[in-house]
Amino acid sequence: MYHNLGRKLWKKKRLFLFGTKFSFYDIIGVSAILFVSFTKEILANGYKRSPMNKQDISTIIDLHFEEMTDLEQEIARYFLQADTINDDLSSQQVTQKLHISQAALTRFAKKCGFKGYREFIFKYQQQKDTLTTPQQDMNPLTQRVLRSYANLREISQELIDEEQLERIAQMIDQSERVYFFGTGSSGLVAREMKLRFMRLGVVCEALTDPDGFAWTTSIIDEKCLVFGFSLSGTTPSIIDSLLDAQDMGAKTVLFTSSPNKDTQEFTETVLVAMQKQASYIQRISAQLPMLILVDLLYAYFLEIDRESKEKIFNSYWENKKLNGYRRNRRNGKS
Repeated sequence: MYHNLGRKLWKKKRLFLFGTKFSFYDIIGVSAILFVSFTKEILANGYKRSPMNKQDISTIIDLHFEEMTDLEQEIARYFLQADTINDDLSSQQVTQKLHISQAALTRFAKKCGFKGYREFIFKYQQQKDTLTTPQQDMNPLTQRVLRSYANLREISQELIDEEQLERIAQMIDQSERVYFFGTGSSGLVAREMKLRFMRLGVVCEALTDPDGFAWTTSIIDEKCLVFGFSLSGTTPSIIDSLLDAQDMGAKTVLFTSSPNKDTQEFTETVLVAMQKQASYIQRISAQLPMLILVDLLYAYFLEIDRESKEKIFNSYWENKKLNGYRRNRRNGKS
């Protein structure tokens, strides 16, 4: 962002810098403009730390754990223990305690993305408070999964586009029919979204197989809205079905963590958080960012004529209770 700003400002002044009127004062002028503009941008957008600065050390280790050798994983487990922070963590003491070489310690630090052990341990000791939380009594596996969820939530927060959520909420409100396409675990997200919005009066359906996608796209028109869920952004049945729906005049929304040239064709592409994690953690947490976005979109949609939607929601529960009452009466008569 700051890069582009700098280039724009530089182009405005380059005639003075490289033309016949080149002077020292022009350079000072450009520097002043750049400094003031960069400051305004930073104040307006907030200081954005790099992922390395923002993530806690345990998360950083988790992210690189699968890339490590057996020896490096042994070192990683040592630093993931809560009571390690109280040890003498000089490189000499750590190598003696773990019976490893200085080179192995350095390779471990570099594998985590640091320049060396000194930088790693500085970051590690900076986070002493977070490493001695009540979670220290939990099983390391429990801690690891919880850290994965916490990190996904943080990444999701950074990707949220509130204006986009408002646009999509309006699209749902203005559509006569809404369809949700997803396969595998993404199909579960599609079904969840259908249940949420159906209770607010949206005429909608969730489809979870290619045949269902094909039959549905054949009856779609410009009054319809189609959602697709594909973390990879390359699921053929999802991408092709959305393109078909768009050809039929429908608006299309794709939830994905990997946008590409094909996804640019859709009305909206919603970025979903994804992080590199151990395969078993990835399997159980992959859909969490999508569900976070579903909750957000539900909240934005609910605020459009909230009173009317709350009446619909309440009538749903009243009808459900009434159906239960009628069923009990029928059972009583029999």
